[in-house]
This record gives sequence, structure tokens and C-alpha cells, in this order.
Amino acid sequence: MGQALILAGQTITPAVLNRIYGTADTTSHTVNNTTFANLSSSYTIPGGDPLAGTAYRLTVFGNGSWGSTQQILTVAATLAGTNIGTTPQIASTALAASAAFDFEFIIKIVCVSPGSSATWRAAISGSVTETANAILPGTAADNTVGLNGCTHSAITRDSTADNAFVIQAKWASATGAPTLTSLATIFEKVN
Repeated sequence: MGQALILAGQTITPAVLNRIYGTADTTSHTVNNTTFANLSSSYTIPGGDPLAGTAYRLTVFGNGSWGSTQQILTVAATLAGTNIGTTPQIASTALAASAAFDFEFIIKIVCVSPGSSATWRAAISGSVTETANAILPGTAADNTVGLNGCTHSAITRDSTADNAFVIQAKWASATGAPTLTSLATIFEKVN
């Protein structure tokens, strides 16, 4: 399994801090097209960094408009330029036409076995919440849609080389001008 966990009361030493890290930025990325485009900033998982059981988490949040013509929204985790496993979709009718919304998407990946033919597993989760004026909880004006997907079979990507890690999205059609814009991205090596 990955490196040993930090135990309660354990002294945090430079060696411990060296294997757990995180960073964030507020670079804005807008997706309003029908091909996958970066919604989050792209972060590099350094070659040789992943060991068996090493996990990384990428979070992006922001807001958008569902568009005057409702469209399907697809979200993807991308490692080294390739989508990892499933690309969950949010149905076109999930929110009202022209609805304003907030979103948060989280991608977690784990290196199963490192090396030039390293195997990885991934999971994606998140939500899109309609932000109407005068929200009344429990009504259609307060819609929240969940997003979940998991790679059940491992994918192969070289862990000895640098790998770009990014969250991407696309709309089924640009008709009606749907859009989503990130406000911040957080990248973490969690163990």
C-alpha cells in the first residue's frame, strides 16, 4: 500500500510534509463548446512521485448558465491527455432553461501499481446547484444535481513520466449558449 499514514500525535517532520502537498489557483477557465476543454487548471503529477496506493485529488468550483436551450453537460477526469474511465453526464433537463448555477467537481485518482505501465483507478463526484432568486428550499428553484462516476477497471499511464492531471467538460450543443466558468482549482497529493 502507499506510504504509512500519519498517526494521531505524530510529529510532522520535513519527510512527512515532503510526501503530502497541495496548491491552488484562481485562474478562470470557461467551457461553452462541444469538445472537451479544460475546466480546471492543469497540474503535473511528477514522474516517479506515485507509489502503489498514492492518491491525488483535484477540485474545481465555479458557476454558469444552463443556456436558453437545455443541453447535456459531460465532465471528465484527464490524465496525460486521456480521459480516465467514465465521463458522467448531467441530463439536459436537470435544470431549467437559462438557469444560473454553481458547481463543484472532484476527481480522485490512485496509482495501483507504479512504473512505465502503471495502473490507475479514478472516481469523479460533484454537484450542480441552481441559483435562482428568492430560493425556497425543497422547491424546483433549489435544484441540486449530483454527479458520480468511477473507473471500475484500471487504466494504464506511465508513472515514471510527468503526467498532466485536469478536469474537462463539454456541452452536447452550443445552441442556447450554455456556459460554465471555474473560479478556482485545488490540487492535492493526499498520501
